[in-house]
Amino acid sequence: MYNLIKLNEDRDIFITYKINEFRTPKFIYIPILNNSTFKLNDYVYKNTYFGEYSSSISGNIKDIKKVKVKNKEVSSIIVENDYKENSKKNKKLKRPTNREELINSLDDFYLNEILSKIKSQTIINNLVVSSIDEEIYSVKELITLANNYNEILETVDYLSNVFNIDKAIIATKNTNFNSIKNVKSVLGTYPNIEVLLVPDKYLISYKPFLCSYLNIEESSTLVLTTTDVYNIYRSIINNKDIEDNIITISGNAIKKSLIVNTRLYVSLSEILDEYIKFNTDDYEIFLNGYLGGKKIDNIDDIIITRDIDSIVINKKSNIEETNCINCGACMKVCPANINVKRCYFNKLINKNCISC
Repeated sequence: MYNLIKLNEDRDIFITYKINEFRTPKFIYIPILNNSTFKLNDYVYKNTYFGEYSSSISGNIKDIKKVKVKNKEVSSIIVENDYKENSKKNKKLKRPTNREELINSLDDFYLNEILSKIKSQTIINNLVVSSIDEEIYSVKELITLANNYNEILETVDYLSNVFNIDKAIIATKNTNFNSIKNVKSVLGTYPNIEVLLVPDKYLISYKPFLCSYLNIEESSTLVLTTTDVYNIYRSIINNKDIEDNIITISGNAIKKSLIVNTRLYVSLSEILDEYIKFNTDDYEIFLNGYLGGKKIDNIDDIIITRDIDSIVINKKSNIEETNCINCGACMKVCPANINVKRCYFNKLINKNCISC
């Protein structure tokens, strides 16, 4: 059995649920492959693909710049927004009716993160859709469910038919009152979908923890997030390219936390310049959470991709790391009940470790 953790939230951080739309960036930075063909000043239509990345605006290519994508430095083309939203019509695709057709369609839309989850499941007897955000100050999954519950329910019903599943589950925290109310108001239309409540504790969103709590077999369960499902709706059902992403920006170094629905491949620095006022000059920034995320050193190198959920901007702490003193505290709080000391001193990797 796994240990679920109740975290004490910072009282200086207040998350608002109002969405700010950042639809008109000056520039976007599209990651490119080495074999991508383009010339400076070429015109780019919205939804033009460069490898797996498609333009979220229309405009001309102005320059090339190095950016960070998934902690790797890559080249990107800088597209200057002409604010015309010129796009080429997508070819109308036939809606997939089985697993293989769905995999091929996801591949066409470069939805690699969803594709890997489905491919990794040899057997799918259960479908769980999680509206639980991994990090304490991120509300992307909650917001996606609250604002798109009709589309998500339709897609869950569709996926149940594709995978021949009799019952699907939407898992949400027991504190998400509005989402629960909205979903249940239309749930009668989908008798094959059930809403189950889970405790508001850290790490419940991880698949092994969630399946254990719901008492279902992990090896035969496909777990998708509400964002995954909504992206399937937009691409596979609605036949549209995905051009935006919801991120939560919070932390005790800024005056006001906010949620931004931003175009993809926008510079993080442009978003911060537009919205954020700092209450200190001494801060540090983390991508995808303060607990499980990555600290970034140069804001100007970061662009918003689909895998970024949250930005945490905290005042720099004065805590210094020290050597292990064998107190055993790590073993008491380890969520996976691992003998942390033994692994640390013997340089062992435990298969149950979630790298928290």
